[in-house]
Amino acid sequence: MSGPPSRESRFPFADRPRLWGVAVSHYQVEGNDSCDWTAWEASGKTRGGPCGGAAGSWEQYESDADLAASAGSNAFRFSISWSRVEPRPGEWNDDALDRYARFVEHLVARGIEPVVTLFHYTHPTWFHERTPWTSPASVDRFRKFAAMVARRLGDSVRAYTIFNEPLVFVLAGFLDGQIPPGLADSRAAAKALDHIFAAHAAAAAEIRAMNPTAAIGIAHNMMSFAPDRWWNPLDRLVARVGDRFYNASVFEAMITGEWSLWLPPAIRFRGKRPELAGSLDFAGVNFYSRLHLRCPGHERLLGDYRYDDRTGIGLTDNGWEIVPDVLPRLLRIAGATNLPVVVTENGLADGDDRLRARFLREHVAAIRDARRLGTDVHGYFHWSLVDNYEWLDGFEPRFGLFAVDQATMARRARPSSALFRDLGHAFLRGE
Repeated sequence: MSGPPSRESRFPFADRPRLWGVAVSHYQVEGNDSCDWTAWEASGKTRGGPCGGAAGSWEQYESDADLAASAGSNAFRFSISWSRVEPRPGEWNDDALDRYARFVEHLVARGIEPVVTLFHYTHPTWFHERTPWTSPASVDRFRKFAAMVARRLGDSVRAYTIFNEPLVFVLAGFLDGQIPPGLADSRAAAKALDHIFAAHAAAAAEIRAMNPTAAIGIAHNMMSFAPDRWWNPLDRLVARVGDRFYNASVFEAMITGEWSLWLPPAIRFRGKRPELAGSLDFAGVNFYSRLHLRCPGHERLLGDYRYDDRTGIGLTDNGWEIVPDVLPRLLRIAGATNLPVVVTENGLADGDDRLRARFLREHVAAIRDARRLGTDVHGYFHWSLVDNYEWLDGFEPRFGLFAVDQATMARRARPSSALFRDLGHAFLRGE
């Protein structure tokens, strides 16, 4: 009797060794989804107002897939709305599951690889009260959701990024209180991280039970950290600590099943989940920018952080530095897992499309450099296909290859989408 498929046989795919595509998330593009973020917006805790209809993709997913194909994509990363699928505990919405299944069928028919994310920041309205991430019950609740989705989508989906940016979610939701559930409690943060890791392992087991050849990944946000003053030893120290805490620790936990994350002076997350080991088939990297750290800081004793245009390329519309040269090093950290690497998100807010062409060229060149230096990069997903709702900032940042008219939901190709297509053709040829 043969055993389960090896990690090497799951990813990369023999018939599609490289993925070139776009990424979206359900809440940011679908619209009209009642979840924990809906109440968060209603309470005035965002700068950008309500999401409302977002980009109208719930009705337009198939035409969005056609746009992705026209831009040269052979893959499309999207997420499943837990609140749509399970609006009340244990009650499954077949209509929502069928809607996602039809979208997957359309992608496959167009020759586009669906890459499904199960968690992208939002929760059903009942979750934080009934089974919050601080409770062990959250693990089984998420496991059942993952099993239901995997059962409905079947073997049409060969790749999952189960959690999108779990560390960002824990830091913003349980330490800084910027997103739901809005806590500022390091003990709660430690419990939440433990249960999220356990939920990832449980979901991976459920997906593989349904589809043994499915490839499991994570989309981990990585950030470059630099000393604000290169000559200052304290600035250099906090940059090293930030890099270690933020970039390497999640991958190490996923590979070893153990973690010890230290954020001075007093925050430490420690834990052990042996079932995590072997739960990944590829390492996904979300990369956008670099932070410059100064210690001591004016606002925080440990240090202040800021974006700054040290490259001279110019800042994005939301003030982020563009720094492609640091990407190979971050990909090397992901590659230290000995797993294939996929850039699961990379993009910029650029409503006038004045910087995106150079951004795309230089980040693709950085991926080429990373491959030349030995990092096994097998995919790139641009954030985003269309302009969307940007969490705390609303609709002002424009990340899309295609602009969206919020009044009509009509799409319009930005000039950089043609370059994206040309770069994709070269990437898929192995150039």
